[in-house]
Formats: sequence, structure tokens, C-alpha cells
Amino acid sequence: MESLIPQKPIYVFQLPVRLWHWSLVLAIVILIPTGYIIGKPWHSLDGDTTFLFYMGYTRLVHYSAGFVLLIGLLWRMAYTFIGNRHSREIFIIPFWNKAWRQDLIADIRWYLFLDSSPRPHLGHNPLAQLGMGACVGLIVLMILTGFGMYVLGSETAILQPFRLVLDLVYELGGNMQTLRSLHRLGMLLLIAFILVHLYMVVREEIMGRTTIVSTIINGFRYMRSGKGG
Repeated sequence: MESLIPQKPIYVFQLPVRLWHWSLVLAIVILIPTGYIIGKPWHSLDGDTTFLFYMGYTRLVHYSAGFVLLIGLLWRMAYTFIGNRHSREIFIIPFWNKAWRQDLIADIRWYLFLDSSPRPHLGHNPLAQLGMGACVGLIVLMILTGFGMYVLGSETAILQPFRLVLDLVYELGGNMQTLRSLHRLGMLLLIAFILVHLYMVVREEIMGRTTIVSTIINGFRYMRSGKGG
């Protein structure tokens, strides 16, 4: 648990981290509905197919958002090495630290309404670290499976290493449908993560001792005196 001075702003999330967060939000908001439509296309629209490019545009938007997701993740991982210590929290999770594990248990108790007061943290609390770490893992799964399918129709040299994904699936006894199923499963798990994430953010913003929403917008975190018990 970290010591905070009431009402004193502390700069936590640097601009590149905040930009990555919101680019991730935008990409996922685009990827989920367009991916669902690609997997389960709507009924064909009436009109001359020469001029009708509905599914083509849907795929274009989906793949463009996928590239934003890939480039953003690579940038975020690179910034881990040059950013402040809070930029490393979702990639380096200190399971070996006893105090961290105690804070994790305290966070779980707080979100289950077993404790009346949360422990304040400057950056991500331990439970948020685990959640965001899992989110990054899901994003990696979506990138590997998505580009593993995309590369079969692309000759772009920089994307050819993604053919190894399909090769690995075949080695494990799967096929292209396995990639599609894993990609769809990743989407469903991302939706579940988003719902839990929104619940935790809203609850913490209302009942917690530190600011949440404003911090990911301007980077500064405030301690609320008298909050959370």
C-alpha cells in the first residue's frame, strides 16, 4: 500500500500510456461489431453487386482496426522500457512480493463488499494489474489468430511470420476453423472483460479513495479524503 497526500495531484499515467488506452478502446469498439458481422453476415442487400461492397467495407474497417491494435500493443510494450514505473505494472506482475499478494486479497475483499475501505494505490491496484495483464493476453490471442487468418490472403512480407500461427495449429491437430473458433472465443472473453472492467471503474470512481476516470484522461491521480470509510 502506498502513501498518498490528500488532494495533492500525482502524475501517474504518462501521455503515451493514455493514448494507448484510448486507441485500444476505439479499436475494440470497432473490432467487436465488425468481427461479429464478418462471422455471421447479415442478409444480402438488394442492388447491383458491381457497386455493392458492404462486406468488403466491413472487412476493411475490421482489418484497419486490427492494425491499430497491433501497432498500439507493440508501442505500448516498447514504452514499458522507457516510461515510468507505472507503465510497467501490467506487464511485470510481482507475484513473488508478499505485500503485493496481501494487497490483492484486500482488493478482492473490497470488490466483494467484505471490507468497508479500499487500500489506495497510485497506479493499478493488484487486481487491476491481473485484469489488465489478462486483457493484454487476450489481445495477443486476437492478434495471432486474426492475422493468422488474414495472412493467407496477403502477400505483404512483414506479415508472413503470422503463417507460423496456422502451421502451429495444424501441428496441434487443428485447422483454419480452429483459428476462427479461437478468435471468436477471444472476442467473447474480451466482452466479458469489458463488462467487469466497467463495473470496477464505475464502482471505484464512486466509492473508492482515488480518482479513476480523470486519471486516465489527464494522467493525474487525486486522493479523496473521507472516501471509502
